[in-house]
Parts: sequence; C-alpha cells; structure tokens
Amino acid sequence: MTQTVLTRSQVWSKSWPLVFANGLIPFVGVVDTAVIGLSGNATDLAGVALGAAVFSIFYWGTYSLRQSTTGLVAQALGVGNIRESQLVLLRSALLGLGIGAIVVLLNQPLREMAFSVLQGSGGAETVGKSYVRWRFFGTPAAIALFAITGWLIGAGLPRLVMVIYIFLAVTNAILDVWFVLGLGWGPDGVAIGTSIAEWLALILGLGLLIRHISKNYHFSRALLHPSLIFHWASFWNLIAVNRDLFIRSLCMIVGFTWFINSAARQGDAILAGNQILLQFITVWAFVLDAFAYTAEAETGRAVGRKSVADLNRAVRLTSEFAVGCALICSAITLLAGPVVLQAMIKDKEALHAALTFLPWCAAVPILGVASWQLDGIFVGATRSAAMRNSALASVFIYLAFDFWWAPAYGNTGVWAAFLTYYIARSSTLVLAWPNLKRAIAAGEATTPSQPNH
Repeated sequence: MTQTVLTRSQVWSKSWPLVFANGLIPFVGVVDTAVIGLSGNATDLAGVALGAAVFSIFYWGTYSLRQSTTGLVAQALGVGNIRESQLVLLRSALLGLGIGAIVVLLNQPLREMAFSVLQGSGGAETVGKSYVRWRFFGTPAAIALFAITGWLIGAGLPRLVMVIYIFLAVTNAILDVWFVLGLGWGPDGVAIGTSIAEWLALILGLGLLIRHISKNYHFSRALLHPSLIFHWASFWNLIAVNRDLFIRSLCMIVGFTWFINSAARQGDAILAGNQILLQFITVWAFVLDAFAYTAEAETGRAVGRKSVADLNRAVRLTSEFAVGCALICSAITLLAGPVVLQAMIKDKEALHAALTFLPWCAAVPILGVASWQLDGIFVGATRSAAMRNSALASVFIYLAFDFWWAPAYGNTGVWAAFLTYYIARSSTLVLAWPNLKRAIAAGEATTPSQPNH
C-alpha cells in the first residue's frame, strides 16, 4: 500500500469539520448560560455554574471513552479488521450506557456528595442541585454519544460528527428558549432541554452510524453474541487504554472544578463573571482540539509505520494550524468579548467582573494551545501513562499556586494560578516527548493489549 505524504491541505480537510463540530459542543453550555443570564439573576447564573461544574465531573470523567474508542477503531481499521472495529463500538457504547444508568440510579446521593465539597451561597447551591438533578437524566445518552463520535473520528468521518453536533446545538437552543423564556421554567428548563437534546442526538448518531455501516461494511448479527462483546481480553484492552486517560480526565475535572470553587469564594458576582468567561475558554478549547484530533490520527499512523519523520511532519503541520487559530481566538476574545458579555449578562456586578478579567481569558488560547496539541499527540501514540503523570503533576502545581495567590490577590490570583495550570500541562508533556520519539524509532509497541504481570 502506497503511503502518501501528509500535506497542509489534507490537514485542513480533515480538521475543518471538527473545528465546526467541536465549536458546537460547548455551545450547549453557552446557550444554557446565556438564557439564564438574560433573566438578570446572578444567583440563578451562579447556581447553573455550580451545577455545570458538578455535571462535568461525571460527563468529562468518561471522556476517555471517546479517546480510547477513536484509538482502538483507528488501529482496527488500519489493519483492515472491520469486525473488531464494530465490536469496539458495541463495547464502548454499552459501557457508556451502563455508566450513565448508574449515575441516574444514584442521582440524589451523588448530588449531595458533590455539593458538600463546593462552596457557593445557599441560594446558588439550591439552584445548582435542581439543575444537576435534571441533567443527570441525559447522562446515559451523553456518554454513549462519546462512543459514537469516537468511532466516527477513528473511521475518518468527521463530517458525520459535525452533523450530530449541529443537530444537538440547534435542538438544545430551541428547547432552552422554549422552556425558559416561553414556559418560565428557569434553570430547570435549561437542564431538561439539554437532557432531551442529548437523547435525540444519540438517536440521530445511531441512525447515521447504522446507515454508514450498512452501506459500506457487512454487519453480522453474530457480533451481538455476548461471548464476543464481553470477550475478556478485548475488554481488558479497552480498560487498559481507558485507565490512565480516566485518571487524566479526573485531574482535569479537579482543576476546572477548583477554578469554579475558587471563584465561588469570591462571591456570586465574581463566580457568575468567571463562569461566563469560562464558556469562552471552553469554546476555544474545543475549536483548537480539532487540530489535536487530527494529530491523534496522524500520530497513530506514524506510530504504526514506526516513522519519526512522519511523526515530526504530522506534529508540525497540525501545530501550524493550531497556533494560527489560537491567535485568532485570542483576538476575537479581546475585540468581540465586551459586546458579547454585555449581551449575555444583565447583572451589573457580574458584568463588571467579566469585563475586568476578559484580558486574562484572552490569554488562555495562546498559553493553552501547546497543551491541547500535546494531548492529541500522546493520545494518538497511546502514551497514556505519560499523560496521567503530566495531569497529576500539573493539577498539583495549579492547586499550590491557587492556595498561595487566591487569598492574597483575590480573583486576580485565581486567574493567575489558572494560567499557570496551562503552562504546567504543556511543560510536563514536553519532558516526555524525547522518550516518545525514541520509542517510535525503536519500533516499540505503544498500545497495551494484555494485562501487565
């Protein structure tokens, strides 16, 4: 099979649908926040911020399912094993639905446990608990959707991912406006609307997936036999790939939840302002992650070919686009941010807080792009242990600086520590880069497939 040299046009054609799709993922949170922000109630907005932070613990804690599915599917299709790629999908989807079902069943105790750690005002916590209650009902669909989008990315079908997230974003926006501004359901309305939208997106994703597989591959009903789906060695492979990535996800959840919690100690207005700015950051992170996803796939191919030259080229070309896009994101934040904030926030104190710290928010894409690119590279190479170690070290560094700076400098200290977190994430992965290149040059296996003895 002839190998083609990766070009900039190929990187762009593979990335632009994911730029669009990824930009729509946090749009769900932006719409939730904007609709509540239009009510002019800082307590409701702060409550949704706390609720979103709690929900993210369970949602992003399972994001490793998307990453592992992408990697395993790409590897299976890379060697022409269509049967295994379909089994990976079934295992991942069932795992996602199972985890989501447990969250639904343990709805109340999980909420109480989560809010016992957070430090918002009494009114904000009441709103947040109610918000989380309704969001948890969408958890099975949200997590199972990771398996579907992971499969599509691994199979090189980013445009179908884009279709799913366009549908999710539009449906969520319509339901939010209807339930909150039309029916007056308040924060509960945005939670219910988002949960319904997630279930509808899952149904659409399944439909697109079944259509693609039926048209391009043969699907045997024999694959549905429990002995194949729940094959121990294959499940161990899925668990092994997920294990370290799950720990990494938990560390990131701790970091972002701590940012919200640290802001909560500054008061509802500061918390509300920081929550709005965090939506900016989330959008830019997802947009820039599109190039990291392309880096995942191209790094995986380079690892499979044991080619350091291909790895270097993939890293350089995807990073060129990522850095350029990061500069644009920062410029948009500075230039358009004030107008967007004034349209989203009616509470004067919350608006003042958001405008004051907008420049700090604008610095995040520039300081964070290296960490996002390196994440994609190490996911593609399945160097999950290095990612785990980096995440543990980075969150420790971040918490240390926040404990030091937040009490002394208020919200300025909160933001300074948060920016340090991004620098720590990229710096710790850079230290592992030489080992990755040496391993590829030596032809070492990078994906665990058997238990470690």
